[in-house]
Amino acid sequence: MIADGRRAAVAALRALDIDAGDVSPCQDLELALAHCAQPLNPHPKGRDFVDFDEDLQVKDIVNAVREGYRELELVKRFSTVGMGPSQGRHSALATARIVAAATGRSVAETGVTTARPPVGPETLGALAGHGHVEERRTALHARHLEAGAEMRPVGAWWRPYLYGRGDRVARITEEVRAVREGAGLLDVSTLGKLEVRGPDAGAFLDRLYTMAHANQPVGKVRYCLMLNEMAAVIDDGVAFRMADDVFYVTATTGAVARVYADMALWNAQWRMRVDVANLTAAFSGLNITGPKARDALQALSSDIDFSPAGFPYLEGRIGVVAGIPVRVMRIGFTGELSYELHCPSSHAPALWDAVMAAGAPLGLRPYGLEASRILRLEKGHILIGQDTDALTSPDELGFGWAVSKMKAFFVGKRALEMRRRLGESRRLIGLIFEPGTEAPGESCLVLRGGEPVGHVTSVAHSPTLGRVIALAYTHVEDAAPGTEVTIRARSGKLVTGRVAGHAFVDPENRRQEI
Repeated sequence: MIADGRRAAVAALRALDIDAGDVSPCQDLELALAHCAQPLNPHPKGRDFVDFDEDLQVKDIVNAVREGYRELELVKRFSTVGMGPSQGRHSALATARIVAAATGRSVAETGVTTARPPVGPETLGALAGHGHVEERRTALHARHLEAGAEMRPVGAWWRPYLYGRGDRVARITEEVRAVREGAGLLDVSTLGKLEVRGPDAGAFLDRLYTMAHANQPVGKVRYCLMLNEMAAVIDDGVAFRMADDVFYVTATTGAVARVYADMALWNAQWRMRVDVANLTAAFSGLNITGPKARDALQALSSDIDFSPAGFPYLEGRIGVVAGIPVRVMRIGFTGELSYELHCPSSHAPALWDAVMAAGAPLGLRPYGLEASRILRLEKGHILIGQDTDALTSPDELGFGWAVSKMKAFFVGKRALEMRRRLGESRRLIGLIFEPGTEAPGESCLVLRGGEPVGHVTSVAHSPTLGRVIALAYTHVEDAAPGTEVTIRARSGKLVTGRVAGHAFVDPENRRQEI
């Protein structure tokens, strides 16, 4: 073996034009290769480095070959040589020479790995990314097209903006009134759906969200508000406790990927007895809302009691509706009596058809995103990312009720306490404008003493009130109901709005709690 090692070493040295006369029969291949590598990477302490990025010496490359990794690409992946910041620019040739010597081949036969950016330049085309537009469609996409929906992209999802043909304002108004006076059906399948399972599920959610979930009774639904470490609101949704160790949690369409990633990250750090499954694509959701929503569901065969006493507000049920397994939550984003039915996506078209058929005698009709946006604005409900920004705290939203005062810890609690010591400078408020007033646009500035102190986040004409309404940030001292607030419209004209309460329609919540 010594003879074989000497022959390989001598061959390696001759290939590199290095005198092999001083290599004794007792020296093994590693020593010879170390000797041959010295001119490439001299080190003041005598160690022979091949890759300073990854802290690799000649012996590490030799050991990789000894382990059976004869090909350079395999040596790279086994040893991590060339995977540091220089991406092989400094170590690729030296590594190729060592591997060639160890395997009795030439450098040309061994090859050299590719040195990638940032050492070398990159094309703008590669930096721009793929050239196709990502599209996601819900399981009910075909049903929307059949109903004459005008589809629009919302992020990667195609969603119905409104239904039918003709004047858009008139159609949107009809959809809003259908929900306020009868019943409407909305596809909410794009909502994030996460199942949190395990003995520590409640305690896990307690750490992630501002409200208390460890003591949440089975069958109850609670609002979820998520903060980051600096106490900025990043998502909201609801949590339905299906069992002692199982929660069904919803997240906003745009934030579900981040929420799921955060859950996985925190779970890896906290090491709690919890598993999180992302069911966003596996489950579809239908929101049935309006004064006649209960009548539509009671017309279907079901093992769920939809009566007011059998299914109160903010509770959830698991059962079967029209022969389809469902998870039902009674929540009210529109401010009306509402039920969210979640089912496996493969069953969603059949459930949609069943609800539409049962609700037809009651005037039930599908409604789109624009009507949904107006309905929630009339109720004063926020949209994460539109009515919030990267700094918005729960207190600025008036969401102190959604923050537990009993919990010792949740993500963002410490930062929230520190921000409260500093005090508030702005508050999200509702504004109502007199008929005939020029409607401000979203992002128009809110002024106080001629200086900007906030901006409009959401604005629309309310078919229910017959006026323009808006949500906007204003100075905290101007947040009291009845206060007049000045806004610079897009035309440059100054318009005045009056601060309303937290909800423009049914502030006592009587309609959604019937």
